[in-house]
Amino acid sequence: MRSRQQAKYSFEKKLSVVEFYLSNEVSYQELAIQEGISNPSMIAAWVNRFRISGPDALRPHKKGRKKALDKHQKNINVQPCEETVVDTSIEHVKELEDELLKLRIENAFYNNRH
Repeated sequence: MRSRQQAKYSFEKKLSVVEFYLSNEVSYQELAIQEGISNPSMIAAWVNRFRISGPDALRPHKKGRKKALDKHQKNINVQPCEETVVDTSIEHVKELEDELLKLRIENAFYNNRH
């Protein structure tokens, strides 16, 4: 019965297995038995990656999605804060209140027509 837990092999182990396979006439099955690797197709995948991209393809890499949250937070910290000056004078507040009243009247008139 096979184990459900995947074995992890070091970069050095993968590289030595691939180099042994490429330098000797041995099948994946025989090499897997010799090296104690439960899945011969894993050796085939290592050899293919090695042939395509070289030894660096056998190095471990992070799995899963990259965290977008870290990138977003970095952008927030870089942006400078802008100071806005709000005119709170009595005259300005009165103008805004008058404009608001006018818009409310227009909205009420428009809503009653439709």
